[in-house]
Amino acid sequence: MISDFSKALCLSGLRVGWIVDHDPKRRERCRNARNYFTITGNVLGERLAVLALKHREAVYSRARRVTVENLKLLEQLLGSYEELVRWVRPRGGMTAFPWLMNGDDSREFCRRLARMGVLIVPGDCFDQPSHFRLGFAASGEHFSPAIERFAQFLHAESKTSRAY
Repeated sequence: MISDFSKALCLSGLRVGWIVDHDPKRRERCRNARNYFTITGNVLGERLAVLALKHREAVYSRARRVTVENLKLLEQLLGSYEELVRWVRPRGGMTAFPWLMNGDDSREFCRRLARMGVLIVPGDCFDQPSHFRLGFAASGEHFSPAIERFAQFLHAESKTSRAY
């Protein structure tokens, strides 16, 4: 099993993770490969990871609160523009993968939205061109303004000839 602290404890950027493997030869190959990529571990990152583990309930509680609030905002927004975009409401995690109703490649849609200061990932990065990846784990003070801009964008899109 391979995992990290990025998603599990909201510590993206630390690049701290672990491998659990019962096969000693495979563990040694992983350790040997690691030596080719780095000289030393991320000592500060490892200490922060330990601190996060010790306070994991507080980290999880905040993450749940933020994502539940943000998911409500996202659900309301996407529900208001079903003629343009559809989605399957995530049952876990902190990302959604909506798609454009007309099946067009989402890259230009994402570019136009980026000009308004809202960054989403075009689906062609995941071999699903009509989809786009949208994270909703951002803290409330950043997500609400982004949702407002996204709503303005979708409203304008619904009024143009670009029917999605």
